[in-house]
Amino acid sequence: MNTAPPLTSLPKRERLPAIDILRGAVMAVMALDHVRDYFTRDRINWMDPSETRPELLLTRWFAQYCAPAFFLLAGMGAYLSMSGGRSKRSLAAFLFKRGLVLVLLDLTFVRIAWDFNFQYEGGPWFIVLTAIGMSMMALAGLIFLPIPVIAGFSIAMIAGHNVFDGVTAEELGRWEPLWTLLHVRSSSELFGIPFYVTYPLIPWIAVMSLGFALGTVWSKEGPRRRRQFCMIGLACVLTFCVLRGFNLYGDPRPWRPNPDNPVSFLAFLRTKKYPASFQHILMTVGPLLLLLALLDHIKSPNAIGRWFIQFGRAPLFFYILHLYVIHSLAVLTGWLQGYNPRDFLVLYTRLPESYGFSLPMLYVWWVLVLVICYPICVWFDGVKRRSKAAWMTYL
Repeated sequence: MNTAPPLTSLPKRERLPAIDILRGAVMAVMALDHVRDYFTRDRINWMDPSETRPELLLTRWFAQYCAPAFFLLAGMGAYLSMSGGRSKRSLAAFLFKRGLVLVLLDLTFVRIAWDFNFQYEGGPWFIVLTAIGMSMMALAGLIFLPIPVIAGFSIAMIAGHNVFDGVTAEELGRWEPLWTLLHVRSSSELFGIPFYVTYPLIPWIAVMSLGFALGTVWSKEGPRRRRQFCMIGLACVLTFCVLRGFNLYGDPRPWRPNPDNPVSFLAFLRTKKYPASFQHILMTVGPLLLLLALLDHIKSPNAIGRWFIQFGRAPLFFYILHLYVIHSLAVLTGWLQGYNPRDFLVLYTRLPESYGFSLPMLYVWWVLVLVICYPICVWFDGVKRRSKAAWMTYL
């Protein structure tokens, strides 16, 4: 039985500018983080207060919002699709198939974009698209449950998974590959094939299903839904501040102020992302919900908002496109600076040590990447809207 309320306040099939703007904005922030990967000269841990600078840490910190936004908004989008008239059975089939497409793209086109070669050294990499795809496949089954059950499951997994932080993959014997996929950022081996997991599935499955449950808020009238998003967002932020400030629970890396280090206070923001801790989800999902409430006031976006909307309408295409644009620009730049182009046909961690640019120049490169990608995304969005091919709906 479908316990979700109808989306009475919105016409069917109407897109919500707030969601597209927020999705597009985090896509742009993600592009900045990947520009950092391929163009920085600061080869340090930007999130480590003991070796970073405030401007570097904050630049990297804003990228922490990207993955939570992807999962949360994907869940909301699934609910809105169902509320727009799609049956649960049809939605489940679509989620499962699109999830499979995302996994395949992550293991092929995305993998090639990162290192520009076909050697597949170290085996498959399960990166963010794999986590999104597998979370979609899990959501395909969860949507048949009542909304309160989905919400309860999501909160329990997000809040409770840190209890298992002390469980290592090695302790589980033959179940080691499964635990690596679920809860450990590490390499493992299955049937003699090595693989590497960047985004363990827990708690990202729950973040997406939480987005699905929160999709019901969009069924409220404007002022009421904005108030609810604000209340939930503020509750997340306040809970984070209490848990983080007193080191109570929810992150394996406690915060400790260091008077001898002028940037040590920024360690308050350094929560664990792999796997995403309870505190990390609170720190990111809370402000994202507050932003949704703010953006929901926008009826006629300005020029910047329209740019973000365009990226938000073609997120998968933009994701793959921007990786190829960034890496190609790095190869070209290295060649113009006198480096051997072959030295740039690698993952960013293996770029020449002497290569790189200062932080202000990274922002220049970032703007250039967005300018290059924008008209291509406009073109693709037009092609997708005009196309009647069923396979285009999976892109």
